[in-house]
Formats: sequence, structure tokens, C-alpha cells
Amino acid sequence: MDLLDVGAADLGRRLGGGESTVEDHIERVLERIGRRDPGLNAFSQLNPGALSRARELDATPAREREALPLFGVPVAVKEEIEVAGLVTTLGGRGNTIPAAVDSEVVARLRAAGAIIIGKTNMPEFGQVPFTEGEWGATHNPCDPARSPGGSSGGSAVAVASGMVPLALGGDAGGSIRIPAAWSGVFGIKPSRGRVSTAPHPNLWHKLGTYGPLARSVEDLRLAMAVTAPEDPGPGLDGALRVGWSLESCLPGVKPDPQLARAVARAADRLAEEGHEVTRGSIRWAETPLTFMVQFHLGVLDEVRRLERPERIEKRSKRIAAMARMLPPGALRWAERSTTRVERAMERIFRRIDVLLTPVTPMLPPPIQLVHRMGYLAVQRVSAKVVAYTSYWNLAGHPALSVPVGISSEGLPLAVQVIGRRGEDDLVLEVGERLTRY
Repeated sequence: MDLLDVGAADLGRRLGGGESTVEDHIERVLERIGRRDPGLNAFSQLNPGALSRARELDATPAREREALPLFGVPVAVKEEIEVAGLVTTLGGRGNTIPAAVDSEVVARLRAAGAIIIGKTNMPEFGQVPFTEGEWGATHNPCDPARSPGGSSGGSAVAVASGMVPLALGGDAGGSIRIPAAWSGVFGIKPSRGRVSTAPHPNLWHKLGTYGPLARSVEDLRLAMAVTAPEDPGPGLDGALRVGWSLESCLPGVKPDPQLARAVARAADRLAEEGHEVTRGSIRWAETPLTFMVQFHLGVLDEVRRLERPERIEKRSKRIAAMARMLPPGALRWAERSTTRVERAMERIFRRIDVLLTPVTPMLPPPIQLVHRMGYLAVQRVSAKVVAYTSYWNLAGHPALSVPVGISSEGLPLAVQVIGRRGEDDLVLEVGERLTRY
């Protein structure tokens, strides 16, 4: 198989073994991006230092390459994550000065031999589950007239279209899992606190985390080992107690029949392996305000970090204005409420080991310019899309989007695998088993 089409783990091994120089490979990657990205708009900027970094890696002695699991692997990074030498745009026009240092997660990727090939598009501040804004829109490689989801849509498309084998995204309400599902790739929201958000203390307070997107579980596992080397929790050992549900935390939201059948089939497959599988209901704790307070204040935090906050989009100005009107104790209340959600879900996961649900209730919709809608219209559209994902940001549990087939329209089908906090590796193992069929 052409090196351009292999996964990150395999590519690191083959480049480390000298099958190609890193410089030649990165030149080919940039050529492919030049051919494919104009019709998809995944990348917001490319890294002018990628080739010089490739030449540095080519000079690395063979014995040292063995310690670099991502040797020469091109990685795309979402616009909200700092990459030294590149502007952190957060999907807007409020910053113009390149970042002085890498975020911790990017520094860990570089230390493992990765080459940051560029940064990927996102809606401003990641505030909607689509990838569009005043800069334009990112297109789904499965059907360019449709949305790839968001807010890590650029990262998902870069992986799904074969421009890179691995990308970083951020997820504070479903922003890794939704574009992974709609673009047909794997994406994991790690357990709360597992992946560092430094230099920032958090991503939208208790809601967000960074995480990888890739075309295989093997590559997600490698990316997690590099970016979050702490204990990934226990793996699969014996029969599991598997729950599955089609209920969402938003009343009245039901999944597309094809997505519902995909979840049921995934449950059946695990039952055939000998696991104890039960369909059930979830008693949702707290109210949407718990999420919305942290969302609004999280956007306001990012607005305050901009060089030119007056240049943000109209929709962002509305959200920042609403955040400023919240009472002083709102964040403290929301974080206490989040703790109650954590405890409620811990009780549920005493009875099950993993939970299967849809990722979203719908197949990828046609692209729409959401940034031109009014505030209430945007919230109505977004709330339905995140109905199966956002609650697990409150709970802090690891959640994985797994591609499990193709719809009658030729669009990706996906299942969400959720585990206990700290048991990220078990979630990955279950996801890997679902891909064997």
C-alpha cells in the first residue's frame, strides 16, 4: 500500500525503517493536500516549517528512531490548539500573531516524531456542531454538498479524505465524535482530565478536552499513548455488561431508523461474543442550563484571549454578551451541578461496563450557513445534533465514535461507545471489536 494511505502507526514504523525519506513523504503529503483540499476546505493554514522538520528527522540515527512511534507522521491540528509559529485563529479573525509555544498536547506529538502539517478549520470558538463561518464552509468527503459536522470538522475531513492519517480535535459537546461519525472515521473524547489543555487551565470549564481522530482504533490508541501517557485504565478481560439505548437527553429526539438499527446490530454483535447485553433507559440528571452556562462562559474566556475581540462574528458577540449577563455565582452553580451528573452516571456504570448509543440522531445534513442564523435558531439546530454527545461531556466519561457501515444514501453510519471515567482503553477495545464484522 502507498505510504500516503497507511495508518499512523504503520507509517511511523515504515518511515523509521527507511522505506522513504521523511522529506520525500512530506512533499507528497503536501502535493496531495494541494490536490484534494480545494474542494473540501479542511485546512486553514499549512505549516511552512514542515519540510525543514522532515529534513531534521531524516538525520536522526536509526537507533533513536525506534523511540519515536510517530516518526515522520504528518498530523493536522484543530485551530483552537496552539502550534508554535502558526496563528491560533479559533476559527475567526481575532488573532494575527503566531503562537510563541506549542500547547502541551502538540509538544508531546512532536516529541514522538510527528510533523505538524497544518491547522484545520472550525466554526468560531467551536460553538456549533458544524464547520462553517465567515471564512466559508468545510465539505464532507462522502458528499461535498453535506456537512462533515463540527466543530472539529476540518480535522475529520483531513483524515477521512486521506490527506493525513491522524489529526487532533477538541470536544466540549460532541465536537470530535460528531464529525468523526459524519465523515466515517474514528474519534475519541477522552476521560475528563486525561489529556492536558495547557497552556490553558481548561476547555470550556468542565466540558471540554482534546483528542485524536484517525482511520483505525490502533492509531487512536497510539495517539492517546503519546498525548496522555498516564494509565489508560483496564482493558477487556472476560465478559462485559453492555447496555444500549436509543434515548437521548433531549426529549422528543429519536434517531434515524438506519442509525437505530446500527446500534442494535452493534449490541447483537457483542452478545454473539458472549457479553451480557441489555437494552435500557437512562435517568438523566440536571438540566440543559448546566451545559449552557459553561458553554457561554467558555466562549467568553476565549474572546478575552483575543488580540482583536472586536473582529469576532455577530453570533459570537451575542454569546459573549449573554455570558456577561450571567450572575456571579453561575459558574460555581454549573460546576456543582456537573458534579451531580458525574455521580449519577457513576451509579449507572456500576451496573454496566460500557454503553452503546447513536452519536447523532441524523445522517449528515446539507451544508447550511448557520452563522447567519439568529441565536435561538442556532441553538435549536445545534441542540438536536448534540443530543447524544453533550451529556457525556458533563459526565466526563470517555466516548468513542465508531464507523459501522454505510447508509442507503451512501453516507457513514456510526455508533457511540461510552465507558467509565478513566477506562478509555476499554472503550477503544470495544470499538475495535465492532470493526471486525
